[in-house]
Amino acid sequence: MFSIFLPVSQADIWWPGLVLLGFLIGIVTGLFGLGGGFLLTPALRIFFNISYPVAIGSSLLQILATSLFSAYKHWRQKNLDVKLGAVAAAGSLIGAECGVRMLRAIGNQGTVSISGHAILFTDLVINICFLVLLTAVGVSMYREACNSQQCGIEEPPTQLAEVVKSCPLPPFICFEQSNIDRLSVWVPIALSFVVGCLTGLLGIGGGFINLPLLIYFLGLPTRIAIGTSTAQVLLASAYGALRHMQDGHVDVLLVVFMLVGSVGGVNVGVWLSKRIDPCNTRKYFSALMALAVILISFDLLRRLVS
Repeated sequence: MFSIFLPVSQADIWWPGLVLLGFLIGIVTGLFGLGGGFLLTPALRIFFNISYPVAIGSSLLQILATSLFSAYKHWRQKNLDVKLGAVAAAGSLIGAECGVRMLRAIGNQGTVSISGHAILFTDLVINICFLVLLTAVGVSMYREACNSQQCGIEEPPTQLAEVVKSCPLPPFICFEQSNIDRLSVWVPIALSFVVGCLTGLLGIGGGFINLPLLIYFLGLPTRIAIGTSTAQVLLASAYGALRHMQDGHVDVLLVVFMLVGSVGGVNVGVWLSKRIDPCNTRKYFSALMALAVILISFDLLRRLVS
């Protein structure tokens, strides 16, 4: 009664679980300005046994829809730097194309054997990428948030941001909404290129990398960084979803079930973002990274010993 066969995913899915997963991802999107792909992609693989290529493509379409709604909400609250998001779009789109091509190349490698256990090369590479990135970002952000709280400051120190802003490569541009008077246009393009690569490769909106980049490298206030990150996630995931759809890696019916829950989740997340101080927001962000690391580690170990 509560199961449905999805032809693209080639699996019988308990659809209420997809609705619940969509609701949780919606909260993450609204609260942190993330697409939630770093949780959604492995969750589809671990709990619903959907192959990584389909999980990645479907995650991007889901992220596109939730980010669109979330970006609109943050724009209404004036938490979104539209100019910065537009400039970063160029790097995001080029990076997303590179990421899609990398995933295609990895997928052609078949399986590998580790200690006598066969595992898809795609599963191995993507899980390791997730573990390295999530651990590095989560630990760094948690340590900084604790230091800021001990010093009694709401926003993180901007020494690194000042160094980045001194980049001498023209042309230069100002971003009034983010309180940036002068910045080389190549800085946000380069940062967004990295985020775009991760979007195409891992099926993430790139927000869990993009958010700390905006906060620590560009010195954006946390709330402005959250809103602007949502806009960049929207652009990168749109292109990534289109490219994966061309490869037949998007299950639209799967996404529809998740979107049912996401609408309510985004509203809850945006509401929470206005009521949590920036320092605690960064701590909760780190806790979310830790949860994702636990899930992915469990999945990797399970596949290696099965």
